[in-house]
Amino acid sequence: MTQSLVLIQGKNVKEQNLHISLQNALQLIIGSAPGFGIILHIAADTPEYLEKALIAFAMVPKVTGVVTLMIRTT
Repeated sequence: MTQSLVLIQGKNVKEQNLHISLQNALQLIIGSAPGFGIILHIAADTPEYLEKALIAFAMVPKVTGVVTLMIRTT
C-alpha cells in the first residue's frame, strides 16, 4: 500500500470535481487549505496506481498544480 498527501492547486476548483475514479487508488480524505488549495489523502495498491491518480487529478478542470507533500509505502 502506498499512501500520499497531495495539494491540489487552482482557482475555483470544486471539491466535487475531485471525486473521480482512480482504479486501484482511493481518496480517503478531502480537506480545504485556504489560500493554498485542497489537500487529499490517497491510498493506492502500488506506486504505479498512485502515479496514475496524480495524473488524473492534474487533468481535472481548473486544477493548475498537483504537489505531493508526502509519500509513505507500507
